Amino acid sequence: MSLNSPILSRRSAAIAARFGAKADEYEEQAGLQADVARRLAAHLPDFDAPKVLELGCGTGLLSRHLAARYPKGKLRLTDAAPAMIRACRSNLDETQANVSFEVMDAAAPIAYENLDLIVTSMMLHWLPDPLVVLTQLRRKLAPGGVLLFATLGPNCFAEWRTVLATEGLPSGAPRLPEMPCVVEEEHLTPDKDTISFLRRMKAVGGLHPRDGYVPLTAGDLRRAIRATNFRFGGRVTWHIVYGRLQRP
Repeated sequence: MSLNSPILSRRSAAIAARFGAKADEYEEQAGLQADVARRLAAHLPDFDAPKVLELGCGTGLLSRHLAARYPKGKLRLTDAAPAMIRACRSNLDETQANVSFEVMDAAAPIAYENLDLIVTSMMLHWLPDPLVVLTQLRRKLAPGGVLLFATLGPNCFAEWRTVLATEGLPSGAPRLPEMPCVVEEEHLTPDKDTISFLRRMKAVGGLHPRDGYVPLTAGDLRRAIRATNFRFGGRVTWHIVYGRLQRP
């Protein structure tokens, strides 16, 4: 396993540190992410012994599906956070000789070529330009290779965004573009109220704001929570999209 940290961008390093700090407790709070990984795994192609690259493996929520689906495959599991990779390794069957681990910044150019399958679940929305990255990744596929992803869709957290805009407050939520080749999508409301939503985000390390964001004051945050509870009953919707790209 290669855990020599590559040179990360300032943003990637900050996100990796935030998620890495939650590695030991991540799966206790990541029920939604586990469900997304399970749903994405249903789209895995019928390859026999593919060369697979996973970006943002985290603690292995999707990796376990890959290992079970492709026992003859060569799996390279990567993440920007070394602590996440260590957790992923401990969650997989270490007797599988065809699994390797590597610290990798998904926002940087990927060195590997002729891959049969590239997968990533709930990671693309953290990148500065996910559409550019998808284009770059597609070029890394072998003929007939497949790129599968699950990520936040453009309507994610619509209620929270609406309240912040109405109240004249800044939003740190990532800018979420329309994604290409979407094959499935879903709208989920897993939290009972706004505070539960924010606690979920904090528990899994998912509160890193976009660049240039000025955090809300405690008073403004309370005002936004009250407004979301009043206008939307505390509901905050997750919009998840699943995509599939293939190289001819």
